[in-house]
Amino acid sequence: MKYSLLANGHRIAYSASARPNSTIPLVLLHGFCEDSTIWAPVLPRLRKLRTVCIDLPGFGGSGQPLAPGMEACSEAVCAVLNELGAERCVLAGHSMGGYAALAFARNHPERLAGLALVHSHPFEDSPERKENRRRGIEMLQSGKKDLYVAQLFPGLFAPDFVRENPAVVEALIRQGRKQPEAGIIAALEGMINRVDHQDTLKTAPCPVLFLGGELDAIVPPEWNLKSAHLPDIADVHLLAGVGHMAMFEAPEQTADILLRFWHFCENSFK
Repeated sequence: MKYSLLANGHRIAYSASARPNSTIPLVLLHGFCEDSTIWAPVLPRLRKLRTVCIDLPGFGGSGQPLAPGMEACSEAVCAVLNELGAERCVLAGHSMGGYAALAFARNHPERLAGLALVHSHPFEDSPERKENRRRGIEMLQSGKKDLYVAQLFPGLFAPDFVRENPAVVEALIRQGRKQPEAGIIAALEGMINRVDHQDTLKTAPCPVLFLGGELDAIVPPEWNLKSAHLPDIADVHLLAGVGHMAMFEAPEQTADILLRFWHFCENSFK
């Protein structure tokens, strides 16, 4: 891992592939209770690109954010791009990483060549989902992080995948338990307080990819379709038999879709 420092001195961990010949990097942001290793299954098929995988504040090797919220994640992306000398990127975010990507799109639209929402959406949390997140915070504060993480990951996959791939789910649970409690709580608070980003998509200066799963219980397919009419240029893919974790459930399809989208975005800026 490499590290970048924000203006406040906090460390952001990231890894970058050794292919600096690509003018526009593909930057990958992980989701909630994850870190950048979540993208490992798709990276082999993206090896011709310059890929950058970031540990968002509070996760993996990155330091804790000064305050919870997607703004801290947005500035972490900006710091890494500055470190790499990249003027713009194609930015892909999985789930919570998509919320961070939307915050970046609002704050730094001039630095985007493309925006990919992978099992993510622009809408504010419903009151019910906010309350569920608050209960999660209470559970974590009561010292039940291991139980919280164990309950989280199985529900992210399609039922058949969980039944046929228990080792994958267990590995993610183990990795999730390594994430700091403070980082998980800050992420939950940030998601509760995040703003609606429909206007961000309406004014997006670049193509937007929506990649979802037909069996996604977290971001239902209709949310992808509802979001797709917002930007001027949209590409929508709903993967059959896939839940909320396409990088594990359909890694080759996911990588190929991201690769084609990157090529489209790069050609748009030539």
